[in-house]
Amino acid sequence: MDGFKSFDWSNDTRWKDYLKTVELPAGDSEAMMTKVKARFYKKVIDPSFDPTLVTGSAAKASSSFMSGGVPPSGGGGSGRDTGASGGTGADGGGGYASYASRGPPPPPPPRYGQYGGAGSGQYGSASMQHRLFFMHVAMLVLGLYSILPFVPYGRLSYLWFLRLAMLTSALKLYTQFGLPSFRPWSAAMAWLQRAMPTADFMSALTALSFSSLPPNALVAGPLLVLAAYHAAAWLAAHASGNPLWQKYGARIHTVMLRKQDDALFANAAMEIGALGLLVLQLITPARSLLTLIFLTQILKLKLHMPDTARHHRAVWGIVDQKTLPLRLRFPLIETVVQMGVRWMNSVPGAPPP
Repeated sequence: MDGFKSFDWSNDTRWKDYLKTVELPAGDSEAMMTKVKARFYKKVIDPSFDPTLVTGSAAKASSSFMSGGVPPSGGGGSGRDTGASGGTGADGGGGYASYASRGPPPPPPPRYGQYGGAGSGQYGSASMQHRLFFMHVAMLVLGLYSILPFVPYGRLSYLWFLRLAMLTSALKLYTQFGLPSFRPWSAAMAWLQRAMPTADFMSALTALSFSSLPPNALVAGPLLVLAAYHAAAWLAAHASGNPLWQKYGARIHTVMLRKQDDALFANAAMEIGALGLLVLQLITPARSLLTLIFLTQILKLKLHMPDTARHHRAVWGIVDQKTLPLRLRFPLIETVVQMGVRWMNSVPGAPPP
């Protein structure tokens, strides 16, 4: 046990190489990292090491949170934890906010690809992954440039960024599901049912919905985050021998893996924030009712998709908690909100919240 605690995790090259071969799921990232370290230590360093000595306490702490436990008030728990365990909803007993205590286990994160050798990953052959990598890098360049204030050709860069996001997402859907067949029509519907509950399909739909509006950092943010993770995954698998990657990139990639759950939560917050911005713009000349309807439908789907449900419900829980005092003062607003909550939860065939 002492050897495990004193092991030089930051500088050991064997550990760095091993970390590139695994993908941490969303959820309690610290607990998952501890489990990965324990497996590595037993496999490579000390075969007699018992991983349960370090993973047991981490698993216990993780399960207590996911079962709905509230962090100690004196510990300064994060707003996300508070929002996930408090507030009211459509059923009077918590609504979105009680999802953490009543819902299923955490869903898997969006698929960022594998970290094995050449040709690995979930998006086709090695050449396809190579092509997608450069498309993601181009998305990062165009997207980051377009959201800078007062830059020339910012609107044009934003438009090409969204178009490239649509093309990249469509290409990834093709590598996973192939081309849809429209004869018979049932085949097209079957393809749509497989493709719709994926982050790639939702990214393409979001980019299409906002392609006629001015640059918006809340819209570009989630697309940029996903592009960064995809690009980093490819570099981890194909550039591990590069000195610059070993000195800087590997360290950044490790931090990205540890913060993956926070990144997905931030994506959900930006998407819901974009909805709030569109609502406020209804009283301005920049309003776009059609885009508002599109985004509302997208967020409704994401509330029930395995890739996004947990983080979106957590954000809605925080919104519920922060707006509760205002809604209690104005019963009419609360009535309208509860109608919206019931509609958001009315996806046919979706599990109850």
